[in-house]
Amino acid sequence: MHPFLPQPNIFRICIRSTIASRTASSQDFHTNSRSTDRVPVSKMNTAVPHQKVRIVSSTAVKPSSPTPPHRRTLNLSLLDQLFPAGLPPTILFYADPAAGGESLSHRMRASLSETLTDFYPLAGRLRGSACIDCNDEGAYWVEARADLPLADVLARPDGTLLAQLLPSSHPETSLLAAMGCLLIVQITTFTCGGVAVAACGTHKLLDASSLTFFLRSWSARSAGRLEGGRPPPPRFLGDSLLRPKEVPFMLSDYAGMESCATRRFVFHRSKISALKAEAVRAARPGESTRFTRVELVLALIVRCALAASRSVTGSSRHPTLLRQMVNLRNRMSPALRDNDVGNLAFGINILYENSESTFHELVSNIRKEMINFTKGAQASGSDSGELLSIACGSIGKAGDFFGKWKEESRFYRCSSLCGFRFYEVDFGSGKPAWVTCLSRAKNFVYMVDAKDGDGIDAWVTLDRRDMAVFERDGELLAYAAPNPSVAHHVMHPSRL
Repeated sequence: MHPFLPQPNIFRICIRSTIASRTASSQDFHTNSRSTDRVPVSKMNTAVPHQKVRIVSSTAVKPSSPTPPHRRTLNLSLLDQLFPAGLPPTILFYADPAAGGESLSHRMRASLSETLTDFYPLAGRLRGSACIDCNDEGAYWVEARADLPLADVLARPDGTLLAQLLPSSHPETSLLAAMGCLLIVQITTFTCGGVAVAACGTHKLLDASSLTFFLRSWSARSAGRLEGGRPPPPRFLGDSLLRPKEVPFMLSDYAGMESCATRRFVFHRSKISALKAEAVRAARPGESTRFTRVELVLALIVRCALAASRSVTGSSRHPTLLRQMVNLRNRMSPALRDNDVGNLAFGINILYENSESTFHELVSNIRKEMINFTKGAQASGSDSGELLSIACGSIGKAGDFFGKWKEESRFYRCSSLCGFRFYEVDFGSGKPAWVTCLSRAKNFVYMVDAKDGDGIDAWVTLDRRDMAVFERDGELLAYAAPNPSVAHHVMHPSRL
């Protein structure tokens, strides 16, 4: 199924996913349901065969102070409106046993309640596509136990095992997300005392910048770092910046999950520098060579994925659409502050009718589209009509593309958490030993900073047949290390 279904005279683009595809057997961890019924889950002891993680309890965490009546409704922005109500997961691992365990969990839970007083929409429920009822029903808190040490997880990170650290991997908590909860946190304690914190916050309200700000505010309370004053309170942008509109489409979090394989590849700083040198050498006169590390890594991954697809199908024709998520915050005027909370991410669509494009052609097209989109976003300012026009133009072009090429086409997506300060999130047990993100949607690339801050961890999900070819690609392996260990961070956790 393609993410765009062109209709005569209007861009009516709406892909609906089902709750059934969000259960423990699913390979995707997002939900698009808008039901708001509450599920009373208090004590559980659940595990499925071959699972290393079992849930021991789950409960609602409400704001420590009730939300006043004049804040009971938050109207969302145009971009919030366009996004599906998924709960993208981010996992932070803490390795110091002395500061972990029950005491850390208790402190984190209490401080979450205090933090939700400021971040009150996260304790509410979504009403329709563009409004949050800030009713204090609560975020959900899940506690789990793993029957292995953290070092075993980090020695060779495995997507199937990491998925068990997410609330969406368990039927009970997956249902909670489907019923409209906007924030679910799962705390998993390992046999060594190490802890994994999986934070799943709605993309209707939180982009990566807002999620980072929320986690840093919460962790400051948990660690007792408020002596110098409270963190600045969040300012919810809502519809003050980009007012919602009647839109002829909505974005989807569905891209197929059947028969997929997920693999991790790490691109070290030296290899990214070599990629950039290759791209610069091939650049034409006057062409921009300010390639970002995400653009360079993404271009290589897409090139090798397309080569794998051609090898599997035996066809040389795979016209391709690549959707790359971009951060609008640094492309808007005036600049936004760290505590401006909302979703300011949008996907730009990059078309390749030649699936045998060179690495330079791929990365230069990504850079060109990024420049064009930035110019358009800056020109539109805070005019939601102009921004909607840009969005419609991009998505309409993609709809025409899929209408032309149909099943011959390929669709890839990329989302990046690179450049955000997740490694500064300290709940009182030191900085994270490792931070990762996970999506197992088909043809999805998820990137996050490597521990050194300069490299990139990339999780790539492809059709199993494509992956069997992709993970052996010599061009890819010249720059990427397949799933290296991060266990040495357990022995040397970073401290503030």
